[in-house]
Amino acid sequence: MTSDPSWLRVAWHQRRSYWELPEAERRELREALEREAADAARHADRALDDYAALPGTLEGQLVNGDVLATLLPSLRRNPTQGYEALEDPAGRASVHLNALGKRLRDRALAVARQEPAIIFMGGQATGKTTGALALGPAFGAVFDAPHTEPEGVAFLLGRIRRAGCNEVHLAYTDREPEGSLRAMLARSEREGRYVPLDRMARAHAWAPFTFLGLAPRVGRSLQLYHVRVDEEGPGRMTEGEDALASVRSRSKPADSVVAYLLQTAYLSLLRNPNHDRQAYFPRDVLAGLNRTLDPWRRSEADHLLRRFFDAVAERGAEGGAGP
Repeated sequence: MTSDPSWLRVAWHQRRSYWELPEAERRELREALEREAADAARHADRALDDYAALPGTLEGQLVNGDVLATLLPSLRRNPTQGYEALEDPAGRASVHLNALGKRLRDRALAVARQEPAIIFMGGQATGKTTGALALGPAFGAVFDAPHTEPEGVAFLLGRIRRAGCNEVHLAYTDREPEGSLRAMLARSEREGRYVPLDRMARAHAWAPFTFLGLAPRVGRSLQLYHVRVDEEGPGRMTEGEDALASVRSRSKPADSVVAYLLQTAYLSLLRNPNHDRQAYFPRDVLAGLNRTLDPWRRSEADHLLRRFFDAVAERGAEGGAGP
């Protein structure tokens, strides 16, 4: 299942974020997503067969909640608005998707039997999914998510053990926040999915500490890897004690510092788009991201967004859907 191609044909400057829609339209979308998610959860076997048929799931052995959400027809029609609606506390579709995600996890482990499992962790847009798809065929089950909360990782490790997978690998993919921001925005053009900057900052800040907290498990019970990603792609990879030493020696700023770096880089993109074709990101994504800025920066970002798209409309460069 892929996104409705009509969504991709909408001119970038004409797209609207879910948060800009009238409340009646937002409610309609939330209710449609809830019905679809509830139906998928009720017919889990059929839904998981559909998931396994999707490209990028390694026939169901790769567990990825964002891909799972693409089973919902209303999300596929407009992924940006669909993913945003899943974030709205007023909706309940995410409750049903979480239940289905647990079934997906258990099914992947049942199929894996006693084959090795691998968990990818790290901040958003650090190359986790790229690594998961590249290395996944060598493993029985592949778990692709930030996995930056210690309790969540510990629970998943225990669940994998109980399923009989005695060999577990964990790969922490690491990228500078500014590079991750650019990668996330580029992905938003293809998939319609962006990450709120405050959540992105927390994941990037917490990831190294969660990884280091697993140090007592290193050895036969858990294999650890640290992969550094730069603009050219995956760089040097270390494993075991060397991976722990690599993460211990790297800078580990607090989430408030990472948030400042991300917001500064984002505003820089809005200030200087005139000659940078890569800065032409869809308007709905930028409008959604503006909501996640600190209040004292949001007014500037809204002004820059209006100026940016006025200039784009004058030049006619955004008359179509973009390259």
